[in-house]
Amino acid sequence: MLQASDYIDVDLQNLTGTTRFTWKASDGLTLSANIWEPDNPRDPTVLCLPGLTRNTRDFFHLANFLKENGLRVVAMDYRGRGHSDHSEDYESYSLEQEADDIDRGIEALGLTKFALVGTSRGGLHSFSMAQRHPERLLSVVINDIGPVIEPPALDDIVTAVGTVMSQPSMKIAAERLASIHGTTFTTMSDEDWITFANQLYTPFSEGVTLRYDKRLGDTIRGEHKAAPEEDLWPSFNAMKPIPHLLLHGENSRLLSTNTVEKMQQQHENMELLTIPNQGHAPLLWDNLSQDRILSFILKHA
Repeated sequence: MLQASDYIDVDLQNLTGTTRFTWKASDGLTLSANIWEPDNPRDPTVLCLPGLTRNTRDFFHLANFLKENGLRVVAMDYRGRGHSDHSEDYESYSLEQEADDIDRGIEALGLTKFALVGTSRGGLHSFSMAQRHPERLLSVVINDIGPVIEPPALDDIVTAVGTVMSQPSMKIAAERLASIHGTTFTTMSDEDWITFANQLYTPFSEGVTLRYDKRLGDTIRGEHKAAPEEDLWPSFNAMKPIPHLLLHGENSRLLSTNTVEKMQQQHENMELLTIPNQGHAPLLWDNLSQDRILSFILKHA
């Protein structure tokens, strides 16, 4: 059991000096992003796309670090996650609709060329963007995803999404996360699990709840799967002309070492960083990850 006291959830935007940006989807939903504006900006802008059930809070540590080093950062919430509107049509929680939402956000922001950091599902979006708009991408950081997604890990995700949404407190939510992920994130402290819980959960009248529409579970158990069923190698191969860095959680169950080796064989210029003591997906809190991401982005600015 955790010994740390409950973390009192606060508006992290005020603490970190971010601003909210909103735009409209094709079906009228209001979508949201957080923007970190440095005092003396330099190129490029960095676009961050989160995982399936995740939100912009996953990038607060990394974004603050990049901002301190002069980079403007934009992190988007997909529809039904974070601060973006939920849809009455849960079937719109699809990769195809999200891709259109992202493109509309990029246009609304006036971004022409940028670096992209994509965690898990965000990495899949980077593959498809390399097919749709390769001219936009200066470089891509792929966080723990590849053309082969291990079925047992994917099955666990599909089974869990949208089921247990709430917990009585942030502390108990942290304990639950530790019980689920402690075997792959092996060096997390009690305070780390509390921090992690605050990325995923938000307070409500009866405790805390996950920051996404529970009907996302209906989506990925229905017609629109959590990951495409077609061969993803052609999509990944669209990345070849674009500088890309793969982050691989040492203990990841979703992205296997065998797949990483095949990715390296196909893309000889792909850079690789293995994150020790972490699973899917690396949290991007550590100095090793942040320093490498910064140097990689600046090298290809």
